[in-house]
Amino acid sequence: MTDPTPKPDRTEMWKALKWTIILLITLIAAFGVFKIWQVATAPARVVSDATSSVKASASAMMNRLEVPVRNQRRFDKIADESFEYLNSMPEKPPAGVKDRGFRLANLRGAQDRVCEMSHDFGNGDIPVYLSADNAAHESANAVGSNADRLIRVVVVSPEQTLGLNVEYDQDADNWTLGWRPSSVNKPYPDNWAEGPMTEILARAPKSCGA
Repeated sequence: MTDPTPKPDRTEMWKALKWTIILLITLIAAFGVFKIWQVATAPARVVSDATSSVKASASAMMNRLEVPVRNQRRFDKIADESFEYLNSMPEKPPAGVKDRGFRLANLRGAQDRVCEMSHDFGNGDIPVYLSADNAAHESANAVGSNADRLIRVVVVSPEQTLGLNVEYDQDADNWTLGWRPSSVNKPYPDNWAEGPMTEILARAPKSCGA
């Protein structure tokens, strides 16, 4: 008597098994490729993270160096006049080796046009040095441009030497004020400098020529 139970289709079973095996192999291969990619790109991700961290740190430092100028119109006028004087004042050669070294370190491009004065910051007079970066401005000046205008201000206090830059921003068409990177750890708040620096710049044409 014939068995009524149908026999399983072995061909279909093998097909199903084959595709299951292929799927498993594909998944394992994909996982392996992903792991290899992770290992291969790890250094690049580390470099990218480090670069982002450096950029963030640089941005934070720049924010610490910038001094907000509240009275921009007055500051621009005074900085313009001070630069014109410092750019054309009589040359004053350094007094000796020490003075020459000080100028090279703090007043680059002055071309021996250095203004020396003193200013009372609240505890008596402190020496202050100013100079325009005349060397950088020469090329622009030759074609009648006002670009590359920079005034360096150096305050020589008993505790430390502090440097600030008063620089013309051609894009914004105004003067900016900021601490030099070497003075980022100054013992003063960021907005302390506007008042004294404005006074010093305003005094330059008279005090430096005295």
